[in-house]
Amino acid sequence: MPPTERTERIKRISNRFKWLMIALMGLLPLTAWLAWAFVELNELDFGFTADEVGPLTTFERWSAAALSIFPLSVSLYALYNLQKLFSLYADGKFFDPENVRCFRNMGWTLVAIVPVDILFNAALSVLLSFDQPAGERMLAVSMSSDDVGIAVVGAVIIIVSWVMAEAVELSKENAQIV
Repeated sequence: MPPTERTERIKRISNRFKWLMIALMGLLPLTAWLAWAFVELNELDFGFTADEVGPLTTFERWSAAALSIFPLSVSLYALYNLQKLFSLYADGKFFDPENVRCFRNMGWTLVAIVPVDILFNAALSVLLSFDQPAGERMLAVSMSSDDVGIAVVGAVIIIVSWVMAEAVELSKENAQIV
């Protein structure tokens, strides 16, 4: 069956999004590094301010950048799966087991980013307040409605991946019927 206009549009736009994901995979680590290198703590949203932990020292900046590797790697894995999914779509593979894997991985990545982010922010609060006098150091553990929303969206995507797995099986069965 020849490709439809809609199929060609999906392939064309998916190819653009594939390259966007590749660009974001390069830009995300760069922006994270630049943020820790040059931005002041009050300009970042971590739930505590420079008034509470003091100005950032060079050691704290480098340590925070190193600590950022954990949530950053989860985000990069999410972008990698999106890039892979859009590559499959750009190649015209809409009902492929690999698509299901990409969806499932994306769902679990969104679920995983929530505890990783909570632990990152807690560790960051300890790191940045460590040089404060006794009684002024802090361990800030927080969870927002955004975190709950991200986990719920991740769970929904996991369920969608199960439905997609069924669709892949139906597509295979239909392909065998001639």
